[in-house]
Amino acid sequence: MTKVIATHPRAVVLTLIAAGLLLGLVAGNAVLSPRASADGHVSGVESVVTGDVVVNHQLGARSSREQVRIWGAGFAAGQEVILLINDGPGTPSDITNYVSNKSANNTLVANDQGAWTTVWTLGRFTRQRSGIGPGDGDVERVRTLSVIDPGTFDVITSTPLAFCRKSDRVAIAENLAELESDLALVQADRDEGLGEKPVNVSDAAWALATAFYPSYEATLDAKIVELTADIEAEKAKQGVPDHCPS
Repeated sequence: MTKVIATHPRAVVLTLIAAGLLLGLVAGNAVLSPRASADGHVSGVESVVTGDVVVNHQLGARSSREQVRIWGAGFAAGQEVILLINDGPGTPSDITNYVSNKSANNTLVANDQGAWTTVWTLGRFTRQRSGIGPGDGDVERVRTLSVIDPGTFDVITSTPLAFCRKSDRVAIAENLAELESDLALVQADRDEGLGEKPVNVSDAAWALATAFYPSYEATLDAKIVELTADIEAEKAKQGVPDHCPS
């Protein structure tokens, strides 16, 4: 054997290279062949991202037109997936029916480069206590969007989505400003009082105004109490969870 190596070193090197290439082809075929593993992975490098991590959740809207752009990559060419979102304490919801670019099987299919893209329109997910899980009154929470193998229902990959009432807070701020303006006007009327009798008002008219003023003053006081309570209630709605932008 020593003599062979010394006499034909080039032949030995070529043999080793050929063996290495053969092993590489076998290993590559094992990695790239589109068959699912026990955990739902095919390529092992699957990933998913969204255009924005924060979703504008318009609580109470009958059907929202808010959209979430979603991209997937690293999948096997032709691999089918579905999308689920955990919507609180309830069973995760399959939202594939509400996304674009679906196949005839109601799945998303990776292209030749192992990628796919879609748009989810929230729709019913804005309805209060509908689409957000049984008993889940807190819509402002971080939820998990999961990419699922439709054959095994294993989770392939996932990404967070922070549901936040962004547009609702704009309306709350506008309503609060209006309430505070109303309170300032009523308070000004209350502080002003009747003042001195104008020179062009008769004694009889002034006496009548003076008699009725206490009831008017009580009306102003009640309105001030009402507006103050409304302002405090509106301010209570302005709290922003840690996972939402302020």
